[in-house]
Amino acid sequence: MIAKDLINPIVPALNINDDIARASSLMDDLHLSMLPVLEGEHFRGFIHEDALYDEFIDKPILGAYPLVTNNCTIYQNQHFYEVVKIASECQNGLVAVLEKEDIFLGVISAEDLVQGFAKTIAVQSPGSIIEFSLKQIDYSLAEITRLVEAENAKVIGCFLSNDPNDNSLVRVTLKFDKKNVSHIVATLKRFNYQIVRIIQEENLVSYEKERLDALMKYLSI
Repeated sequence: MIAKDLINPIVPALNINDDIARASSLMDDLHLSMLPVLEGEHFRGFIHEDALYDEFIDKPILGAYPLVTNNCTIYQNQHFYEVVKIASECQNGLVAVLEKEDIFLGVISAEDLVQGFAKTIAVQSPGSIIEFSLKQIDYSLAEITRLVEAENAKVIGCFLSNDPNDNSLVRVTLKFDKKNVSHIVATLKRFNYQIVRIIQEENLVSYEKERLDALMKYLSI
């Protein structure tokens, strides 16, 4: 999944010659605090609703107002993970998607990212999840996959995070295509992987909702 696949078709772009009344009206209608501003086809930044009510600026068109330009942009062919990284860093709620030479294509909201993540096979496919920890230096997805496939299962999703209890450890969350993973757990334990928790299919929906909520919080929505 790349940036252009996540563009929100509903969010409009403004022009630097648009009047502030139009900008304010669109923000109210769409319940957004900011909108992209263009000069022709070129992206120039975002206008934030706070700027429109600055008592020291009383101009009729958007071009007279300060725009937010703190690198909240991404190019159309960049990967989903890169979009998430930029969205978390700029914390504006919107990321502008550009073609070469800064030609504007549209925007991605944090909600669009969550919806995109929710549509991935790792979330949609039935199965079970095992979460375990190990030393960072010992982490090898190839080795873990070999052990799993020896038990006639496949890894359909993988997520890494720092272990909150030990900085030398990495926390690995794997989703499998099997409902029952007791045999996989036994194999991982035999090779000294420290099991943190197991989520069988009946508890999978609530767990994945928890992961989506965590992503929303990460993006500061």
